[in-house]
Amino acid sequence: GTRHHFTIIFNAFVFCQVFNEFNAREIGDVFDPFKKLGTSPMFVIVIIFTIIAQWFIVEYGGDFTQTYPLSFEEWEITFMLGAMSIPVGYLMRLIPIDEDPESFAGIGDSMPKKKPTSSFGMLSLLIPLAAAGYQFYKE
Repeated sequence: GTRHHFTIIFNAFVFCQVFNEFNAREIGDVFDPFKKLGTSPMFVIVIIFTIIAQWFIVEYGGDFTQTYPLSFEEWEITFMLGAMSIPVGYLMRLIPIDEDPESFAGIGDSMPKKKPTSSFGMLSLLIPLAAAGYQFYKE
């Protein structure tokens, strides 16, 4: 592949990491990745710094970082590809896991009990995502 191609992959990967940081703000079965952002100023600063640093690395890194400047449309596409990690974080929370409450991050009995979900339900959510990804890639 070309430097341009690898820059697109690199940018999408970094945005996957940025959005996964929102998923990782809460462990367990709770899913509200944007909850109480105002009470986490350091988190917001890290996210903003990461995005600004990524922009400089891609746009001005050149030979030093082996990157190629991207168009606005390519930035949008890589941003949206990275944002796909938010629904993946949701889907991961639907996977039933038997956990010993005494050994799970010290949370114990304060975690609400989760009813099991079927694999078919998860598959029905993944198929449209895969189809959308294929259509996007095909264009």
